Amino acid sequence: MTSTKPIGRRPTPFRQRAAGFTLVELMVGLAIGMLISIAAASVIAVTESSRRTTQVGNDMGQVASYTTMLLDRAIRSAGSGFAPAASYAYGCKLFAAKSGTQVLPLPSAGALPAPFASVTTGTAGVFRLVPVVIGNGQTTPAISGSASDVLIVMAGTAGQGEAPMLFSALSQSATLTVGSTVGLAANDQLLVVDRQPSSTGTADCLVSQVSSTFTSSSQTSIALAGAYYSATVDSLSMTGFSTDGAAIALGNLGAGNPPGFMVYGVGANNTLYSYDLLQAGSSAALPLVDGVFELQALYGLDTSGDGVIDSWSAPTGSYALSALMDGSSTAAGRLRQIIAIRLGLILRGNRDEVGQFNSVAAAKWGKSLSDYLVAPASLTLFSDLGSGLTYTRDLTNDERKFRYRVVETTIPVRNNLLLPS
Repeated sequence: MTSTKPIGRRPTPFRQRAAGFTLVELMVGLAIGMLISIAAASVIAVTESSRRTTQVGNDMGQVASYTTMLLDRAIRSAGSGFAPAASYAYGCKLFAAKSGTQVLPLPSAGALPAPFASVTTGTAGVFRLVPVVIGNGQTTPAISGSASDVLIVMAGTAGQGEAPMLFSALSQSATLTVGSTVGLAANDQLLVVDRQPSSTGTADCLVSQVSSTFTSSSQTSIALAGAYYSATVDSLSMTGFSTDGAAIALGNLGAGNPPGFMVYGVGANNTLYSYDLLQAGSSAALPLVDGVFELQALYGLDTSGDGVIDSWSAPTGSYALSALMDGSSTAAGRLRQIIAIRLGLILRGNRDEVGQFNSVAAAKWGKSLSDYLVAPASLTLFSDLGSGLTYTRDLTNDERKFRYRVVETTIPVRNNLLLPS
């Protein structure tokens, strides 16, 4: 009798069924995983670095657009309201008080608040009526450490096609008598100026204010009262003007359009600041936009009276701030020649792209600090105007760890362009 055995799969030994990865296989797998992780981390790091760099570039682009918009608007409006009186008003020494406290000239020949504490017009505390002037190197921002220019821009905002209101009688301490008050409103701020020059040049001028009780029916008489009215400010009194005086509407604080007698410059933390010389809104310097490393500027001059720029000038020599604000008839004539401002800005990103440099580690790869720096050794403004006007800013290695952008623009001083030759 023949016996048969079932045909089937041979049983697998227990040890063979329980076998997993060998040590070699595990080590190979770990090595591959580590390589993938390192590659992924490298990609993420490069992507993140690229994203931050792009973000820095975008931020500087926004800073450039906003800063140039602010300064463009201010400079284009320079001289609004009082430009028609340029022949006798440009360069007049400004006197003003707010709520009984003198604001101009600066009391006790004091200084402006930081970052404008070093700003001087040649005579301590004195500011004169100008459309726009440049203070050469009159702020030194801590981060930049190099002198940066200041812009002094003045403009009225009444918006009534302002024409000077000529006196028809001697001014009284709280009343002005003029030929017509068309366009004037209650609480308007005024500039009272004498058309007769002083013995040394342009006569002094006084900021005042129309009374809140003024009505359009008062066709020739202007009652004065309000925060900016004072019968006397320092050495200048309302009754000190001749019958050849004039009143010019500058704006209306109550209506939200005060005159802009502003100072602009770069201060701490790469920030552009402004200061209101009439303190309409604040007695402190106000930050406007950060990321501004330096500000430099030049004058575009029309010396022939044809409305075309004949030459460019640095704010030095005959066009230094002290020369343009000395109150002379020569200075007043030069103020009329300024028909454009060439503005140069150096912007800086807020990210250190290098960080703490490890010279030992870099040497192992045959590298040095210069291989990692992201900014050039120097930045140049106004390179098309020749070596006499070109501005070059050399950067240290620490400064070159940041990214920079250079912005230039030419802004017309429109109200000077409209003046008769």
